[in-house]
Amino acid sequence: MATYTKKSPDHARQRKAVYLKSALAAMSLLAVFLLAQRPASTQDPAQTLVRQDSQRIERMNGAEVMAEEVIVRFNTPEVQAYLNNAMNVVSAHEHRKIGAASLNLFRVRARNLSVNALVNILSQMPGVQYAEPNYVLRATVTPNDTRFGELWGLNNTGQTISGQTGTPDADIDAVEAWDVSTGSSSIVVGVVDTGVDYNHPDLAANIWSAPAAFSVTIGGQTINCPAGSHGFNAVNNTCNPLDDNNHGTHVSGTIGARGANATGVVGVNWTSSIMGLKFLNAQGSGSTADAIDAIEFAIQAKQRFAGTGGANVRVLSNSWGGGGFSQALLDQINKANNNDMLFVAAAGNNGSDNDGAPNYPSNYNAPNVVAVAATDNRDAKSSFSNFGATTVDLGAPGTGILSTVRNGGYAFFNGTSMATPHVSGAAALVLSKCALSTANLKANLLNNVDLVSSLSGRTVTGGRLNVNKAIRACSGGGNPPPTTIFFDNFETNLGWTRNPNGTDTATTGLWERGDPETTTSSGTKQLGTTVSGVNDLVTGRLAGASAGVNDVDGGVTSVQSPAIALTGGTTFTMTFSYYLAHLNNSSTADFFRVKIVVVGTPTVVTVFDELGAANNDDAAWATATVNLSQFAGQTIRILIEAADASGASLVEAGVDDVRITRP
Repeated sequence: MATYTKKSPDHARQRKAVYLKSALAAMSLLAVFLLAQRPASTQDPAQTLVRQDSQRIERMNGAEVMAEEVIVRFNTPEVQAYLNNAMNVVSAHEHRKIGAASLNLFRVRARNLSVNALVNILSQMPGVQYAEPNYVLRATVTPNDTRFGELWGLNNTGQTISGQTGTPDADIDAVEAWDVSTGSSSIVVGVVDTGVDYNHPDLAANIWSAPAAFSVTIGGQTINCPAGSHGFNAVNNTCNPLDDNNHGTHVSGTIGARGANATGVVGVNWTSSIMGLKFLNAQGSGSTADAIDAIEFAIQAKQRFAGTGGANVRVLSNSWGGGGFSQALLDQINKANNNDMLFVAAAGNNGSDNDGAPNYPSNYNAPNVVAVAATDNRDAKSSFSNFGATTVDLGAPGTGILSTVRNGGYAFFNGTSMATPHVSGAAALVLSKCALSTANLKANLLNNVDLVSSLSGRTVTGGRLNVNKAIRACSGGGNPPPTTIFFDNFETNLGWTRNPNGTDTATTGLWERGDPETTTSSGTKQLGTTVSGVNDLVTGRLAGASAGVNDVDGGVTSVQSPAIALTGGTTFTMTFSYYLAHLNNSSTADFFRVKIVVVGTPTVVTVFDELGAANNDDAAWATATVNLSQFAGQTIRILIEAADASGASLVEAGVDDVRITRP
């Protein structure tokens, strides 16, 4: 469900319904399984470990966290005074700013307290918005020993991969997409990972290089990057993201290994621009704080060269996961969205359901997040891949993927880490041809998948990436229009029923189909014009002697559609035009709401919600889009409600052109 306040929409992603849709138990390079599985325990005591990479680590609620340190955000203009007080209380020996200076976000270290104690103490202190662990994030990939010369994920001819003969065309149709575009160096993909071997002969021509010297401020520290540098290293705060692990280089090759150069492999993009954003070390582990800083670098670099487009980062590729929920990381992902960046994230390699056991960052409820499962060369879900009917968006090739590794090499890796760059690369390829916003880019990728049975009911779309469909859908390349399975512009009576449950409390302004009259009170509150035709669905079509005569009064009025069968596919989209108008005597108790009733079951799901507010809001037609794929194969009714539930407020609502389609 999405909740909206008029003119200030909440764009938080809710995968269950609307496409307007911290770090995991041990953040792993989501590819093959580096770490032995440990049973999670919510009562796991804090325990300090010394790792080979010299990081000191505790466990908190079953997740690995950086020992004796936390991330703290202050919500007061008197930051320094409250910071000093907090540091004194916990006897902190070190602190530094992270992320954007305006966030007032700090990495705090105290030698004598566990992470659990630090979180409990600091989160209750005045001036503190939140305190949370600095989770350990990991890369989880081990290269296979066997090499194959075929990129089945881009073009599956039925070749054999690791002893398994593939199914022809169980791929992303890259070859067909290349007839439209082979990529562009103007679209920058930030690879948030272990870095990138920018000297690799199959990558060097497609690596982003700073067009001029520039500076960024990360956590209060000014970092000066020379012209020709290739990104950021959050491990040591330098402008050198050289890979010391292989994982980030492998990811980069899938996104954009140079095409048509008679060398090695080719990426989804023959021509691209890859920015290295290194936050994972040589062992494939890192922290939430460093991930935040890596993303912040991409944002600031884009802003520094905004005038020339010299760092036009549109996609962030994230083949990593781990720890628990981090508000700080979610805030940074939302900031990336505000800077027009798609955030593509691996779903995880535990073979588990992310709906019940969240995997971060892929589970973050941010509008720019795309969560990716892995498939094999027969279009089966990879055995290791996580899934989630409401939390994992789509699948992409992730088993037996050949790509670049350090020092000019090539190797086959497995994992959702390998599936993720197929989607990141596809996003960049689409952008090379189509000027799309982040929201429209995400919708383009998710609305143009190949439906596969292994992902039906296991992902939001039920499908595997198809970049050819996606790029042709936005470039006029010939995809057929969607099929309309229900449409009502209210010109004729299709059988809507008012007060279907007999529970309505409104005394006036009841829903009715008709030719509406204009109502004014400090502006237009009921529209006398419709979106199409003469009639619409409106809360009391007559104006009355005054504005308050026929508006909604006394509570809720509802109206329900005839039965609609969602058959013939697994992807269904509903659009409708609507308005909710009110005077400044309204409140959030007033609402316009759309629900889906599944016929023959007790299931009723709210899929759209707009609330009133204590301001004067005139009537204006708007269009809403709702994903109904979770109801595929079922018969539904649309239940529309409007309410004056805050007392004597003036509330009017209208609906027109309700349409449900499938590809």
